[in-house]
Amino acid sequence: MTLNLEAYQVIGLCITIVGAIWGTATAFFARFEASMKERDDGLKSEIGKLSEQMSKESEEIRKLDRDLLQLKADLPREYVSKNDFVRSFTVVEHKLDALANKIEIANIKVAMNATDDKG
Repeated sequence: MTLNLEAYQVIGLCITIVGAIWGTATAFFARFEASMKERDDGLKSEIGKLSEQMSKESEEIRKLDRDLLQLKADLPREYVSKNDFVRSFTVVEHKLDALANKIEIANIKVAMNATDDKG
């Protein structure tokens, strides 16, 4: 079986085959492009959300930093360290001991004066 075609038929057949391949490739690449565009839009949306979240977290970090600096400034005014408390309390104890000694000496003098007056 031989196929006899005229030149215009061969040209038409070639144009039909090339057109079919061209149409299939165009449809494939159009779907591929739409898929890539959808993916890019999704990525842009996610990047925008991440950027917003990072800016919120950055603001929170700045707030925590300010709070920490405020705490560092307030600590010496509001609280006393253990060593400072022990030192101050030791001074108070020594003063109380000195006062107790003075009261004891005064009591002894009063007692001596009372015995001198009787005798």
